[in-house]
Amino acid sequence: MKPQELGEPRAADSLVARAGEPANLVLRGVRALDPRAGIDDHVDLVIRDGEIAELAQAGSADPGEAEVVEAEGLHAFPAFFDPHVHLRTPGREDEEDLETGTRSAAAGGYWGILAMANTDPTVSTPADIEALRERAARDAAVPVGFLATVTRGMKGEELTEMAELRDAGAVGFSDDGLPIRSARILRRALQYQQLCGGVLLM
Repeated sequence: MKPQELGEPRAADSLVARAGEPANLVLRGVRALDPRAGIDDHVDLVIRDGEIAELAQAGSADPGEAEVVEAEGLHAFPAFFDPHVHLRTPGREDEEDLETGTRSAAAGGYWGILAMANTDPTVSTPADIEALRERAARDAAVPVGFLATVTRGMKGEELTEMAELRDAGAVGFSDDGLPIRSARILRRALQYQQLCGGVLLM
């Protein structure tokens, strides 16, 4: 998410994950596929300080002190991003939580995710967003962005404090699974979203 043209950048303009040591790897002989860049080849994919540094001819990369992974028969793709994830935090951590959900995302090749707000209780206040971002900084294996509800308690009757939620770190708003039936409420939500930024998912 990028800052709005109007106003200053907010905390919401960054996703949150726990800090980790940047990887130094050589994926030896991996098949690298990136349709956008026109790449489809067997290469040594060199990662330095957590970023792709080189695509070398297969078998030719000097690993230096990097860990070597024999990757013949494996594929490397651009990372995926899932904008609709149910982490069940807060309230139903017995089903899923930040740690298990983000570890599953990482195992599936996802670089980052957006967590929906229809939890129990719903994510409707700045304090909710701040608490989730703090937990993600401690527990999340991949970067996470958090959505807040459009209306309080997802009841479709009263808007949340969208600007305050954005300032607290919400990347956007959704009453996931519940349509906003009032045209007046929906129009006001769109007006506030245009002013404060973030995405509005219906």
